Amino acid sequence: MSDQASAVHGSDRGFAKLDLELNDYPGPLKTSLFGIQHVLVMFTAMVGGPLIVARLLNLPEETRIAMLSGTMIGCGVATMISALGLGFIGPRLPIVMGVFYIFIGPIVAIAKEISLAAAMTALIIGGLVQFAWSPLIGKLHRFFPPIVTGTTILLIGTGLMKIGINVASGFGTPAFAKPLTIGLAALMILLILVITRFSKGFIRALSLFITMVIGYVVAAAFGLIDMGTVAKADWVTVPSPFPYGGLQWPGLIAVITVVVCFFATAVETTGHTLAVSRIVGVPQEGWRIRGAVANDGIGSALSALFGGMALTSYSQNIGVISLTGVGSRFVVAFGGAFLILMALVPKVGAIIALMPNAVLGGVLLFMFGMVASVGIDIIGRNLTSRRDAVIVAASLAVGLGIQAAPPGAFEAIPQALRILVTDGIVMGILLAMLLNLVWPKEE
Repeated sequence: MSDQASAVHGSDRGFAKLDLELNDYPGPLKTSLFGIQHVLVMFTAMVGGPLIVARLLNLPEETRIAMLSGTMIGCGVATMISALGLGFIGPRLPIVMGVFYIFIGPIVAIAKEISLAAAMTALIIGGLVQFAWSPLIGKLHRFFPPIVTGTTILLIGTGLMKIGINVASGFGTPAFAKPLTIGLAALMILLILVITRFSKGFIRALSLFITMVIGYVVAAAFGLIDMGTVAKADWVTVPSPFPYGGLQWPGLIAVITVVVCFFATAVETTGHTLAVSRIVGVPQEGWRIRGAVANDGIGSALSALFGGMALTSYSQNIGVISLTGVGSRFVVAFGGAFLILMALVPKVGAIIALMPNAVLGGVLLFMFGMVASVGIDIIGRNLTSRRDAVIVAASLAVGLGIQAAPPGAFEAIPQALRILVTDGIVMGILLAMLLNLVWPKEE
């Protein structure tokens, strides 16, 4: 990025001041530590999707491991392409790729009705469709003025809070709502505040990593970590393509459902890419959106080829960059390489996977809060009319309302559309885009 481009776009960053800019390379040691930090915040969310699918389908151990390995391979390769680029694929931004949970329902349904091989085939087809329409999606940046971008980021941050608190409280685990669980989550937030307030430079930039290491040690001291799973894990594994059998036609309805899910990822990825572009101080250009959406498609197809789940760009990137000041894409590229290492060396992944939910959940809550604060900052600097206020209010009402809706509220909607309609973040973003187009600008 040229100095002129930085000067032009740096003022759009708001409070997000970077110690490491997009194209900075801080050396091998800092790059590796920052890269691991960037990935650790998102690791449990990545492996959580395959574990949920495995539980719902009651998959045997060997199949569960194959799904985890395939997902990690896809995440790692797609993250490296996201940061470094491969031709026109990848936005060349510090964006980590991970599992999109909207695909869990279709995968389970297709696997139960036909087979897991058919489910993977549907994901491969959907990923290729995503790749094919990426040039069209790349033109959406014109529909994302600052007020829409800010609303998008606020929706993402607030919409993900439910996931954060579920992880932090240990929901669905024996540790749910235990005093130690809540205490550990609160300790993580406190540690981030203390380290951020009283440290500078390298230590402050590594605040999330330090916090999680301390949380890991404290959890071990309370007997919450069983290293037996590490001993059982293999040293090396080589994922194989089509681990559940070859390609199998899943049916037209299944393909349409998966393609609708990929449309949802394209919308969210567009807003996320524009947000990260703003934070790192580069122009919000269509080619970056095209590259990000194309990477979603190719990464998802690759992941499914090895038995993993469909991918998307993770919103936690916004929070990590804003808090640590580390916006280097080379740092994130190393993070992608580390993900591949975890897939190929299961003992490494097993050590990371032992991190208690309360430790990760406390960090996630803070990160989602940082994401929301970035959105608030952008909205605050661009909310100049009643029209803008209406766009923000309506989008938040719909987006957050859907997120808070009780179970069964959308049973009347056909199943294929329900997947899209019940995603509050996507629906809120789409409404913001629509209102920005049709609502007359005030004189």
